[in-house]
Amino acid sequence: MTNKQTNFKYFNSLTGIRAIAAYMVYLHHFNPIPKNYAIHNIVNEMHIGVTLFFVLSGFLIAYRYLDLNNFSFRNYIVNRVARIYPMYFLLTTLTFLPILYYNFNNRQLLIYGLNISMLRGFFENLKFSGIAQGWSLTVEETFYFLAPLFFFFIKRQKIYLIILPLISILIGIIFVLIFSKIDFYGFFSSFEFMFNYTFFGRCLEFFIGISLAVIYKYDLPLFKNFKHYTYAGIIGIIISLVLLTTLKGNLDFGIRHPMGKIVNTLFLPTFGIFMLYYGLLKERTLISKILSHKLFILLGKSSYIFYLIHMGIFVSVLGKLGITATNPFLYLLIFIILNIISIVMYKYIEEPLNIYIRRYNASR
Repeated sequence: MTNKQTNFKYFNSLTGIRAIAAYMVYLHHFNPIPKNYAIHNIVNEMHIGVTLFFVLSGFLIAYRYLDLNNFSFRNYIVNRVARIYPMYFLLTTLTFLPILYYNFNNRQLLIYGLNISMLRGFFENLKFSGIAQGWSLTVEETFYFLAPLFFFFIKRQKIYLIILPLISILIGIIFVLIFSKIDFYGFFSSFEFMFNYTFFGRCLEFFIGISLAVIYKYDLPLFKNFKHYTYAGIIGIIISLVLLTTLKGNLDFGIRHPMGKIVNTLFLPTFGIFMLYYGLLKERTLISKILSHKLFILLGKSSYIFYLIHMGIFVSVLGKLGITATNPFLYLLIFIILNIISIVMYKYIEEPLNIYIRRYNASR
């Protein structure tokens, strides 16, 4: 097959959707809807913003590196580290400074080390330590390291798009069977943990993104004469939210239900997110125009920092200043303040560090 694109393309609408994904996670963590309203439970399931991130990562990394042309593993890793690590290291260290200052001991030092190395996401007892929502970065980094190996096989036979996730899930199951018997901070301690919080349990979300990249990159046909992928994807996401809410029952979230896991890991990425992203890539709609607006692109670019700070030290500082989400006005105020902080940190810290690291690597 001939590659449709030879240069890396920038997708404005997919940058904009990153902001939506981050805001969904924010709503999930700080649900503003009173519990006596039915929509409260739907907002509770907006942790699916993480699934939007995972599918998007699968697509973007595969779109850029799938062919492995002139591939340098060193440059690849440096580029990934430059994008993710500096802000994570800075904010994680700021989070642990008061902990280490007031309660310095070997255990806290180990936990800090597992956090800054992004390994804590393999330990059930530590997954919410430090920057609680940062557990997902362990999942992302696992994918980044394994992606070149995946692409090596997928480039030769597309059947590996099915085989590799099955192998990944099997490896996760084997890890649980072996390490659940060892009591060390919950390292692969349960199937529930493995399926919900590690790459091996959530690999399908990335492979669906990779499949999207294959279809888009090589201009493969999808559904003949169908022209409403964007809106079909939105409907699929809404249906997924309703299904997760229905399956919740007495559980804290619908994803805890076995069928909820299938909805979140298979139905939502395939019939919701895949369709939405394909529509944003191929269709010109009101949704794509909004997400491609300069404001949404800026919010999308700063969404990584927003994701990292929307829980933790910045919210704690706002609370000490008396700014808490006690009413809709203050809720909106906190949301706006966090976005302003995110944009400033993106412009003056994240982006300059990213550029510096890449240029330094290129000069060596």
